[in-house]
Amino acid sequence: MKFFGIKYILFLGLGITLLSCNRSDVSFNGDFVGSIESKSNVGDLSAEEYDETWLPVTQRKELLDDLLLKVKNKQLKVYSFMPGELTPMTNSEIDYVFYHVDTEYVEDEFGAIKPIPIEETYDQSGIVFLKFKESLFYDKGTGRFQKKVNYVCPMEKVYNEDGTTRGYRGLFWIELE
Repeated sequence: MKFFGIKYILFLGLGITLLSCNRSDVSFNGDFVGSIESKSNVGDLSAEEYDETWLPVTQRKELLDDLLLKVKNKQLKVYSFMPGELTPMTNSEIDYVFYHVDTEYVEDEFGAIKPIPIEETYDQSGIVFLKFKESLFYDKGTGRFQKKVNYVCPMEKVYNEDGTTRGYRGLFWIELE
């Protein structure tokens, strides 16, 4: 009987520990200072040399695979990447980012214009950094800062027709809970 009681207490303690580790709310010490934006390089797969400060290729792939799959499966709220307020994207707008068919028109040898459908499937290799919208907290007692990431935006490199870099484009803002 005594042995059963110890097993019960251990099982109960383990269960409480596991449940408490799975809490999604994190407490932030200090006062809310404001909202900030930052960015972090995750790596450019088209670069001639892969910089050591970037995420290792395997971790980069796993992170982006997981994040973009959650967006595709509508597990996370997604907002358009436009200046100003966050505007929710519709399911069809999200689906369009990952797959759509464009039409290119080509003139044949007889002068007739023929439509050619071109399937566009999103390739995450173009994502080179992530932008973040964060809440910043400052603890006067310890002099420490804490940040809470509220939104993340995958940023992809955009090229000119001659292959030179034109700039960067945000796919969408992803709300993190």
